[in-house]
Order: sequence, then C-alpha cells, then structure tokens
Amino acid sequence: MATSPSASSRAGPVLARRIAVGGALALLAGAMGGTTPVRATPERRGPAAGLSAAPVGVVRAVTDAGELVLEDGRRIRLAALHLPCAADLPQDTGPEEAARLTALAAAARDALRAWAVGWSVVPWTPRLDRDRYGRVLAQVVVGQDRPVWLQAALIAAGLARVETMPGVEAGAARLLRLEAVARRHRRGLWRDPLYQPRAPDATWPWIGTFQIVRGTVRAAAKVRSRVYLNFGADWRRDFTVRVDRPSAAGFRTADLLDLTDQYVQVRGWLYPTNGPMINLDHPTALETRVILE
Repeated sequence: MATSPSASSRAGPVLARRIAVGGALALLAGAMGGTTPVRATPERRGPAAGLSAAPVGVVRAVTDAGELVLEDGRRIRLAALHLPCAADLPQDTGPEEAARLTALAAAARDALRAWAVGWSVVPWTPRLDRDRYGRVLAQVVVGQDRPVWLQAALIAAGLARVETMPGVEAGAARLLRLEAVARRHRRGLWRDPLYQPRAPDATWPWIGTFQIVRGTVRAAAKVRSRVYLNFGADWRRDFTVRVDRPSAAGFRTADLLDLTDQYVQVRGWLYPTNGPMINLDHPTALETRVILE
C-alpha cells in the first residue's frame, strides 16, 4: 500500500494507521451485514455508479473542517458527508451540549486522520466535481491492497451523517443504508440526543442547522411553480418542506402531491419562512421508505 515518501521513518504512526484502517474494514463489513467492503476495481468503477476516477494522490493532512489536503496541492471535500461541527448547534446552546459536540467532532477528525493521512487515495468524483471554493468533491477510496471507502467507514462508525446536494448524489443510497444501521445500533453520534432525527414540531430550536426531520405529511399543495409539504395544521408556523420547480429538482409534481398522509424523512438546513422550513432541491434528501430505529 502506498504511503508518503517519509513513511519509512514513521513506522510507528504508519503501523497505527494500518490497524485503524483494518478496524474500519471490520466495522464496515459488520455494518453491511458481513459483506465485503466496496472495492475500487475497474469492473465496479469505484464505490458506486456515476463516479469518475481522478488521479491518485497521497494525503498530507486533514484540516479541522475535514478536508483532505493532498501532497500535489489538491484539496478534497468529502462528498455526501456532514461531519460534526460547531454549526450543528443553535447559538443559545449550553456548555454541556457544546462540550459533547466538541468531543464528537474531535473523534470524527481523529478517525479521519488515522484512516487517511500518509495513505494513497483515489478520489471518485460525481457529476459536480468542484465546489464554489475550487475544492474537489469526491467519494474517496483509501489504499490499494485492501481499499476502504472512506465515507462509508465514517458513516458506518456513526462519525458522520449523509448530506447530499444536486449533482453530488452518487453513492448516497448505500451511505443512507449504512447510516440507518449505525443509528439503529446507536453508534457514535447516534447515542447523543443532539443528533436524533427531529419530529416536525421540535424543529424550531434548530433553525440554522442541518437536520434530519421525520413525520407525517398532513397536506401537500401546489402553489404556482412550487410544491409545499405541510407537517402541521398551521402552515404559517409549523414545519414545511418546499420544492421549487419540482421537475428541475428531479421530482414529479404528482408524486409529491401523493405524499399526503405518508410518513417520510427529509434532511437539509432549517431556515425560518413562516415556520421552520427545508428547501428540497434533489430527490436523495427525501426518503419515503423510512427505516425506524
């Protein structure tokens, strides 16, 4: 397995990383029901369909924001992943909650550094391969002999949540299944109430944060070019999901309107428009077959 040029003088840290990656493989296999982790073989075309291999690189560092910095200067943002961070808490959070989040964030970054720094990686890029800051958006496979899909290992360990956006959905279906298993087994952040899925009537305190919300759609309505999914009797105050121009966002309007009385799960950033609202702009963020834990 390729390592950085100076790895021979760092046998101890490299051995520790080997152990960490081996542990990730075992954890990932368990989370997937004992199946073999996804390999980066030419036949599979990486960890999921719809991805393209970028040049191999060696990870020099992991930033506090969870970016991979490669020795060739590329900066990789882990696609479809939301690592614990300060932005997960409202401004009026107490010191106890802040301390718990700090510990969870540190655990996620420590694992990411142990599994990635000094190792060769293959970035597998989705349709949208750069963000607005010029960072490479990628699903990342670590190593060559026993490759580990980095996002899957983090999700399976309960160290991150799935967060997708338009053009960066490749691989998300499998990650969502791994997330559901990790949540059911209360791994990592899923042991903490800070990260439990919210009921629609419990979303007000979490305005400005990324959340998973699950509940029953009480009414669905089309208003001009938008569809609204209302989760309460008072659309002026209760939680709502808004879909602008459904066809452009990848939805059929009729399918959205048929969600009345259905139990769904949606994820996204909460913002105040009348009541708390999530703007749904791609299908992966809406789950109509919810795995209850």
